[in-house]
Amino acid sequence: MAITDNDTIIDQTLSEKLVAKGQKSPFLIASLISLAGICGYGIYGFKKRKISTQLYLIQLRVAAQGTAIACLTIGMVYHMIKKHILHDEKEP
Repeated sequence: MAITDNDTIIDQTLSEKLVAKGQKSPFLIASLISLAGICGYGIYGFKKRKISTQLYLIQLRVAAQGTAIACLTIGMVYHMIKKHILHDEKEP
C-alpha cells in the first residue's frame, strides 16, 4: 500500500512492488535470480553428490554467500560510479 502526494492510498501487488524495487536497484533482481540458480543447482546436485551431506551443504552455503556478496559489491560500485564520477544528481 503506497500513499501518493495527495494522501490517496494505492494498492500494489507483489509483482508491482518487485518491478518498482527493480527499477531503483537492478542488482536486487540479479541477486534474486542468482539465488534461484544456486538453489536449483543445489537441488539438482544433491542427488549426484559424492561427498557427505554436511560437506555438500556447507559448500552450497559458501557459494550462495559468495554470490550475494558479489552482487552487493557490484551494486555498490555501480552506484558509487553513478553518483560520484558521472555526477547523477537525481539520485537521492
